Amino acid sequence: MEHTYFITGFPGFIATKLLEALQNKYPSSQFYLLTLKQERKIAEQKLKDYGKNTVLLEGDITKEGLGLPDYLSREIAEKITHCIHLAALYDLTAAYSPSYSCNVIGTEHVIKFVKTCKNIRRFGYFSTAYVSGNEKGKIVEFSLSEPAGFRNYYEQTKNEAERIVRMNMDEMPITILRPGIIVGDSRTGQTIKFDGPYFMMQFLRRLSALPIPYIGRTASNIHLVPVDFIINASVFLLHDKRGESKTYHLLSPSSPKIHDAYTLICKELNDKKPSWHLPRTIADRMLSISFISKWLGVPRETLSYFSHEADYDTSQLVQDLEGTGITCPPFEEYVPVLVRYYKDNAADVSLKRY
Repeated sequence: MEHTYFITGFPGFIATKLLEALQNKYPSSQFYLLTLKQERKIAEQKLKDYGKNTVLLEGDITKEGLGLPDYLSREIAEKITHCIHLAALYDLTAAYSPSYSCNVIGTEHVIKFVKTCKNIRRFGYFSTAYVSGNEKGKIVEFSLSEPAGFRNYYEQTKNEAERIVRMNMDEMPITILRPGIIVGDSRTGQTIKFDGPYFMMQFLRRLSALPIPYIGRTASNIHLVPVDFIINASVFLLHDKRGESKTYHLLSPSSPKIHDAYTLICKELNDKKPSWHLPRTIADRMLSISFISKWLGVPRETLSYFSHEADYDTSQLVQDLEGTGITCPPFEEYVPVLVRYYKDNAADVSLKRY
């Protein structure tokens, strides 16, 4: 047996992709996958494709002991070499209480469990680049800021959770991963949800017969990252000695300007360029009206991510991936693939998130 993994957040998109990659790279390994009771049927269906050497555990990170029987926790704790914590409440509109319960209390419970794993070689924690909240300017990888504010409780509670993880870095081998805005596979476009930049596509699709506006005027970057890069980088950093006790921004070192990304998507989707500017304040007022927001397919809460004036440093990431062949492709290279997948699947309601 090569490794024994304990992965939370299955059957989520990243957890599923990560399982597939780990099975391919370490085929003799054992996998324990923690899933919520209400997601068990979906998880079981997924395991028809990824069922080799896998054990599905019904549990809940918000509960003491992860909702697992004591005897089972003790049994698997003796085997686990790698714990990868992905489970989180990713909802930009969620209230503080459920966000805190899942993202903070849940992380505390996972860490408590990992401390009982005597053979642990790595604890991988998936944070987010947006733990920086409203902070502007250069955001470094090696520290966690205390921003003056956050756009939502997701950011705030992920910041609180990462702070707890960092407090345990002297006690266990930890790697913290901070992805940006995750999009589909750069080779196939495949994703399981149309959120983030896909809201932009839904907006442009709705207005395809009209003159297309830019939203606001900004020179900010948008920090998009394809899921295949996230997986490839994570698998390497969670196993190589270089990744121990470090934090990484899983982003492109050359994230596109929002203006450029928007123009590229508009060209691929509608074969036209934006021709006028809609002030951000007016767009915000429009999207505060529920039926307009629903019709356009864009939740108001996403607007702030398209004018975020932060520069995420990736120096540590670039340095530690040097020589591996793992690089994030430029956005202009894979945007046609993303848009094609969106066009082909725009009618699939299971992919919609708003």
